[in-house]
Amino acid sequence: MSNIPKIVILGAGYGGIMAAQRLQKELNYNEADVTLVSKHDYHYFTTHLHMPAAGTDSYENARVSISKLIDEFKIDFVKSTVKEIRIQDKKVILEDGTLSYDYLVIGVGGEPETFGIPGLAEYAYSIRSINSVRVIREHIEHQFALYKQDETHPERLNFVVGGAGFTGIEFIGELSDRIPMLCKQFDVDPKLVNIYNVEAAPTALPGFDPELVEYAMDVLKKKALRSSWQQRLKNAHLKV
Repeated sequence: MSNIPKIVILGAGYGGIMAAQRLQKELNYNEADVTLVSKHDYHYFTTHLHMPAAGTDSYENARVSISKLIDEFKIDFVKSTVKEIRIQDKKVILEDGTLSYDYLVIGVGGEPETFGIPGLAEYAYSIRSINSVRVIREHIEHQFALYKQDETHPERLNFVVGGAGFTGIEFIGELSDRIPMLCKQFDVDPKLVNIYNVEAAPTALPGFDPELVEYAMDVLKKKALRSSWQQRLKNAHLKV
């Protein structure tokens, strides 16, 4: 029976991948039995997701195969979903098996923050994974198609982005670049398209240098003017 320690890492996000890469750098071969568990066989870059969400870049550019990030002679990869962690038994129950461990690293990610806003979790889309941005991209395109079927509903061309932080502003910037292409593709007058950015703080990009905020707003305004669509920043708490 092997006496080398068993290390199990749950999740292949930034935390899980960095833990695996650090271990494979520090450990010699056969010095520990390290297993990385993830429900996906790829790692995705959360800071890049706003681009495929808006449709300005491919999903493939927002992810990389886990096999390219780890040394498979030092790290065993298991594609599965965790069902239960039995701390007292030092076991992880997967949907298709069980792993024993001496050391457990948990890096399975988090949940989007809704700040208690009623209806937000049920009705809003979140930029949080490859699969979530697929849905956002398809939803945007679908609204243009539905409007062309029935032009008595111009509200389909209104897009509300909650939050003017880094991700919100990045997404709006990408969506600004995508709108002219969508208008051309679906024969829609750009003047009918509106983007509303709702932020509780008195300014966009709260916490950033005022010069950077001013520059970002100027860029977005120029995009809107150049393409004829409307973009508005509403400083208000999100309410239903």
